[in-house]
Amino acid sequence: MKNMKKLTLLPLLLFTCFFSVSYAQQSVVKGRIADTVSKQNLEHAVISLLHSKDSTLVGFARADNKGHFELKGMPAGLFVVMVTYPGYVEMIDTLSLNGQTPYDFGLIPLNTKAHLLQEVIVRQTIAPIRIKGDTTIYMADSFKMRPDATVEDLLKILPGISVNSKGEITAQGQKVQKVYVDGDEFFGDDPTMATQNLNKKDVAQVQVFDKKSDQAALTGIDDGQKQKAINLVMKEDAKKGYFGKAEAGSDFKQYYQSKITANWFTSTKKMGAYLTADRTGNNHMSWEEQQDFGSLNMQMMDGGGIMINNEGDEFNTWNAKGIPESQQMSFMYNNKFGKLKSNTANNYGYNHQFLSGDSYTRSTYILPDSLYYNNQDEHMRGSRMRNRISTKNELNLDSATTLTINARGSWSKNDQDATRSSEYLNSHQALINNSFRHHYSNGDKNDLKADVFLKRKLNKAGTRSVTISAGMGKITDNSDGYLYNKTQYYTNGLVDSTQLIDQRKRNASIITTSQAMVTYVEPLTKRTSINLNYTFNSSNSEQDARSYERGNGKYDSLNLLYSNHFKYDYYSHRGGISWNYIYKKITLRAGLGLQELSMKQTNLYKDSSYARNFVNYFPSANFSWRFAQTGVFNLGYNGNTQQPSLSQLQPILNNIDPLNITIGNPDLKPAFNHNFNFYMYHYKVISKRNINLWGGININQNAFSNKSIVDKQGKRTNQAVNVDGNYNYYLGINIGKEIKFMKLSINFSPRMNGGQYKSFINGLENTTRNFTISPEINIGRYSEKKFDLNLSYGPGYNQSTSSFSTSIITKYWTQNFGLNFHYFMIKNWIFATDIDATYRQKLSPGDNGIHTFVWNASIERKIIPKKDISLIASINDILNQRVGFQPSITSNFISQNTYTTVQRYALLSLRWKFNKNRKSSDN
Repeated sequence: MKNMKKLTLLPLLLFTCFFSVSYAQQSVVKGRIADTVSKQNLEHAVISLLHSKDSTLVGFARADNKGHFELKGMPAGLFVVMVTYPGYVEMIDTLSLNGQTPYDFGLIPLNTKAHLLQEVIVRQTIAPIRIKGDTTIYMADSFKMRPDATVEDLLKILPGISVNSKGEITAQGQKVQKVYVDGDEFFGDDPTMATQNLNKKDVAQVQVFDKKSDQAALTGIDDGQKQKAINLVMKEDAKKGYFGKAEAGSDFKQYYQSKITANWFTSTKKMGAYLTADRTGNNHMSWEEQQDFGSLNMQMMDGGGIMINNEGDEFNTWNAKGIPESQQMSFMYNNKFGKLKSNTANNYGYNHQFLSGDSYTRSTYILPDSLYYNNQDEHMRGSRMRNRISTKNELNLDSATTLTINARGSWSKNDQDATRSSEYLNSHQALINNSFRHHYSNGDKNDLKADVFLKRKLNKAGTRSVTISAGMGKITDNSDGYLYNKTQYYTNGLVDSTQLIDQRKRNASIITTSQAMVTYVEPLTKRTSINLNYTFNSSNSEQDARSYERGNGKYDSLNLLYSNHFKYDYYSHRGGISWNYIYKKITLRAGLGLQELSMKQTNLYKDSSYARNFVNYFPSANFSWRFAQTGVFNLGYNGNTQQPSLSQLQPILNNIDPLNITIGNPDLKPAFNHNFNFYMYHYKVISKRNINLWGGININQNAFSNKSIVDKQGKRTNQAVNVDGNYNYYLGINIGKEIKFMKLSINFSPRMNGGQYKSFINGLENTTRNFTISPEINIGRYSEKKFDLNLSYGPGYNQSTSSFSTSIITKYWTQNFGLNFHYFMIKNWIFATDIDATYRQKLSPGDNGIHTFVWNASIERKIIPKKDISLIASINDILNQRVGFQPSITSNFISQNTYTTVQRYALLSLRWKFNKNRKSSDN
């Protein structure tokens, strides 16, 4: 522990030393501003100091009531001074500072524009942050960073944006799902492809906004489907020529990583290629890839057939579980063409991933009248392969007509193999049962989708329009596998009975969807308009799940209890109207949709069907107020209906885990969700202070919850049911400030969230309430061509209560510390280190507490500076303290999962950054 403290203090001492050296080289700039004719002092005149090389804003001040101003802590260098005042001609001059001697302008006279109209210099200061409608714009050059910084490095220091160790971005309290480059997708759905492979110096703007669905963007109908997104606006010189990177590294034993990226840009075209092979886990998979590949729980590909609903994609982020090995290949081609600026965006991607590892889970279940324990050991290995292609085409047929055609398809295969040993104990630590399970499954899945939009403007202003759209989709999913499970049940320490399962699992499912929509927008006045719309939706699902018992060495006896052939069809007609009002800084929107829904479930084995009809309402409202040039407030409400999935409805037993049986509920009703949300953002240019406030609450009616029956042998039967009273909320604020004289940027971000969840256990209703608060502070310091340093600290407190045991309050704390430091040593040498430390409270008397101090470091030498070729030596997890650990804690459930993960390794890497029409970052 003493060594850990020394290691923690080392970066702080380095920070102090560099702070002292750089702070000594500073100057003071002062003067007085007055009207040349009236000789009156110009109070609140704006004085800006910019780098002459790149117009980066260095200092900013306003004159006081006597016209005096003072800029403190200005560095040495050549600068441009700008003095502006409304109604007066700007004064622009150059200034050289040596970092020691103060500079006094004396009297600075300004002339009114009425006297000197011919001498007006058209030039404006550039605010680091702007607000345009619902979009927050960061001017990249206003944020100083090291020459080789990536876009991800830039995002980490932008006010209101955070990036975690996996590269996942959070903006305005919400996870960023998409990152675009000049409005186009960059190698498909993975945001890290852009943020980790594009250089900060090539970016002009970072735009943060809420991306509506393609349908909502074209029709103007708010369907509630929004994603937080980022658009990177590239500089003009970055859109010409080619650039890329080739890198390979190995420890010459077990671990390796290699990556090649190449991009070719023109003013209208973008072409790119990305190839990688990795065994360190640093090649993160797409955030959209949500199908539990990284989980060591074999239920991800159970072969029992209940996961037919199309939620997410084939792959998942690694999550540090197991030892990964992956290969990836992606290509993109985007083109803007024709006089009417039509465009096409095309992507192809190939993924192959392999994962193996072990896991141990210890769980405690707290019931109304008892408790029991579960211990599990599991080993898993699996692989997945996928090909994916997509195309988006927007064709401007004439000045008033736009045709949009989108299509995508994916073809994937998987292979999973897992073994698990498990035991259940009662409150006296007596054995209730133990089991051994082996499950193997392989399958393939095809997913195709296409849609067409035709929009026609009916007047010159484009305020009157009609949009027609249609779309179709088809998903086929097939799997074949084997399940072997032996469970022994105990009474008074002796085997009471034994259950043996030896089955073959075969599944075949298909989902087809179709949609048609027409929308009409009519302007009522210059400020108001209405939107009328009609939508037809259909979805037809069919699943044939079969379980065969083994007899005479063959799996040929159909088990009807665990088999079913089931169809689920629904059709809907929806009409809606919305009203829009826009005037100056105020935008108002309100709408209401009415939907008639017909559902039919058919059990083909029993030749029975069950039909139901529902009427759903879809209210929505939004208020937006731009109260300042760099400030906006938004308040919104959206109501939407969620349909039950086939896995929740289908009346089939899933026995992949015989001690946790899942059955369907054909009586499930649709759930309705009320979402209230708000956010406020304000940036003050003069004080360089930003405030970002956000929050929301989701209230669920007929929410989908779980009903469990736990018997004395430890068997649990689960079923989805409807409940009322579920809700969750979140609230956060980010306050950022730049302290000029210390050259520090500070961000403080307290966050909280919580909610209530109702469920049933053994016929009794259980209400669980949870609350989490997690403040975080980030401190950054940058010294050009010397060093950059970022420190973060975030404690967390979690609390959970249950109606089963109101006297028991489950609570625990965590602490997280992070450090990221780059030191530009002598010419062509760069030292980098980062620390991620986690301290966690003990969860139970037998818990030793898991504290980790993960320390990475590297040193880089540019061996051929003119070619930007570097040799890099790096060590990951120097202290070998990375531990695979994941807790899950509620008031009536405590679980601790430890698992295999990548620990200490060293790499020797060679990297080449290439480009055309640009110099090396150090030249």
